[in-house]
Amino acid sequence: MKYSIGKNLTDGVSNTILTVPNGYHAEVTMLFISNVGGSTKAVTAAWHDGDTITFLGGKSVGAADYVQFGNPLGSFLIMTDGDYITITPEAGSSFTCIISFLLYPHQASNFTF
Repeated sequence: MKYSIGKNLTDGVSNTILTVPNGYHAEVTMLFISNVGGSTKAVTAAWHDGDTITFLGGKSVGAADYVQFGNPLGSFLIMTDGDYITITPEAGSSFTCIISFLLYPHQASNFTF
């Protein structure tokens, strides 16, 4: 199933925007983070998969500007059950986000890393 979630983010704290349920994988196809405030502020985003993978570290985003991951060329991120994504806006800021993803049940696999 395809899903999109939008959130107004709480400034100064880590906001969990997606946690993959047990028994599922998620294919994240787009993440849009927008500064809807009146001045330039920083934002950080991370993927938690047992390790913390910071993929946006203290990015300065101008007023009414945005950062977007994913594109029509097929960029994606595969997450497994229990993985989650957090976004942490700078204190005193106003950020929103939209994440789009496909959610599907695990299938048996012999693949190992």
